[in-house]
Amino acid sequence: MSTVRRGLIAVISGPSGSGKGTLINRIVKQDANVCYAVSATTREMRYGEAEGVTYYYKSDAEFDQLVATGEILEWDSFCGYKYGTLRSELESKISKGQDVILDLTVPGARAIKKAFPEDCITAFILPPSIEELEKRIRGRQRETEEQLKLRVHEAQREIELYREFDYSVINDDLDTGVDHLWAIIKAERLTYKRNSDVLNRLNLKGAIV
Repeated sequence: MSTVRRGLIAVISGPSGSGKGTLINRIVKQDANVCYAVSATTREMRYGEAEGVTYYYKSDAEFDQLVATGEILEWDSFCGYKYGTLRSELESKISKGQDVILDLTVPGARAIKKAFPEDCITAFILPPSIEELEKRIRGRQRETEEQLKLRVHEAQREIELYREFDYSVINDDLDTGVDHLWAIIKAERLTYKRNSDVLNRLNLKGAIV
């Protein structure tokens, strides 16, 4: 009998400079069962990319229709193109027992949690201090001084929303941050609600008489 459990969706949020992208990449590399979801986009396919592997490529009209029907659960725009998370993509992966990890804004996290209340967990990545956050952003050397101040101000606003999340991880030391995020995912895999059918899956139901 199959022992495949239903996968979970781990939505990770946090301000720019919190290091959430680095944490997520480390988690994906160390567990083959944790994967990214393939997003939909309105930008053109580039050389070396493939439909359904890099993105699902949509026209603006197709994208808007998917939003209207609820197939795209959350979306954002970047450089004039739209990027969104597909309901069917998430359902396809978790139904096969894969755990999906997403790097989303706070509104995006809310949308996925609403769509998959039983399957979704959320974690907010916190910097050890505002001073350290500013240091990290400054170290990227991508923003002007005015843009940096705006980033820090936006980060302070975002941090106030961490109470909405199931978990919070302070990313002071990278290895420790990875360990904490990894511990959350491993523990969630073992919760009763994700294993309520374990007796049937293991053919143990009725074994005790």
